[in-house]
Amino acid sequence: MVFILLDEAHLWGVLLIRALSAWGMPARIVRAHELARGLLEAAPPAALVTPGGFASRKAACLGHTGLDAIRAYVHSGGSYLGICGGAGLGLTVPGGLGLCPWTRAPFEHRLQHFASGNVSLVPMDGPFTPSGMAVDQRPLAPVWWPAAFRPQGGDVQVVAAYGQPGPGFMMADIPLSMVPVQALDDWEAMYGVRLAPAFSEGDPCIVAGRFGQGRYVLSHAHLETPGATEANLWLAHILGELTGASVAFGEAPAWVIGHGNTAEPVWDDPALKRAMDLMLGAVDLGISHGLLSWREPWLLGWRQGLPGAQLSGILAMLDQTLRLEPSRECLKFFERRRQEFSRTMELLATGLSGYLLAERLALTLSRVDPEAVPERGLREARLNLFGPPPGAGGSAGGLCGRVLGVLEECIALTGKEGISAWQC
Repeated sequence: MVFILLDEAHLWGVLLIRALSAWGMPARIVRAHELARGLLEAAPPAALVTPGGFASRKAACLGHTGLDAIRAYVHSGGSYLGICGGAGLGLTVPGGLGLCPWTRAPFEHRLQHFASGNVSLVPMDGPFTPSGMAVDQRPLAPVWWPAAFRPQGGDVQVVAAYGQPGPGFMMADIPLSMVPVQALDDWEAMYGVRLAPAFSEGDPCIVAGRFGQGRYVLSHAHLETPGATEANLWLAHILGELTGASVAFGEAPAWVIGHGNTAEPVWDDPALKRAMDLMLGAVDLGISHGLLSWREPWLLGWRQGLPGAQLSGILAMLDQTLRLEPSRECLKFFERRRQEFSRTMELLATGLSGYLLAERLALTLSRVDPEAVPERGLREARLNLFGPPPGAGGSAGGLCGRVLGVLEECIALTGKEGISAWQC
């Protein structure tokens, strides 16, 4: 049995759940408070997988007791797989697990963090690389706003290094393939802006090592991304190596959120359906004003500075909840929270529509009167809707956080007995 730590994973947790469920891998969802209360010692899993999301928020959910429990589990022979934010949690950083002696590299310019899309990877020989995957193959794998490793010695194996950006790679909201190299050089010379990610070719992307008697694998690449065949194969191989189980590999299932999703909801609940309709209405408004787009069928694109990641998180969690065959415990929980959830969703949708229109007006007036729509007002709206930025610590807040908390609990309560039969 594999444990999936759902806290503060949102979209990225759903991506992982969908892949493992499609492969029929024995897995269940766990919460941070369960780990802090001794679940890893009482029922050690074959591996603990921590999906993407903000590492600092995951650490806050775990607390010192939860972090110590994970360290003890791995040290005594357990296996840990961290993806993106889950990889950051495994590093030797304040609030981290310290499984890997490496740290997180700082960004010289915050723009470097806003890299996303396909990159080619350079495989290294070792147990965590699928047999037959040669260095000259340069398989593609998606990265979604990754940090970068800073090597600090120790016996750390590089499983894969970064190659070159691939098709669809973007820096913030700029597709690099649509900007001539000369223009990129000119921008750097004229404005001091270098549109390059924090990683360079040859930098480590996936690493592995030992912690006590156990093993860890940390990946900045999102190997669970739908449609990323080579990356999906790599994930299945890593899970098989960590657990000793045979993984029935197949490409992670396609995922369509929103108007293109023609499947009838499994959990046919009017409050959840209304919530999805409200969110899609707000997204349609953003699209009509050029603020949002569908980058993938399951992921929004957005103008730099807009809370597109948070919106994608809510859409993903709503979509997965509507696909649930809810457990009895989940149904009881949602009935207790139904009225509050519905009221919060109405407030969120109304506030979000007003905020997006204000951002549109600010964009239009920015060249005429930059102060016509004060940034302070936009910041206050974002704070009310989405809470403080991740760097401020704590969990996702505002109206968005309240909605996500309910959805996260619904998914967790239904998935604590296993996810292998879930609909994808």
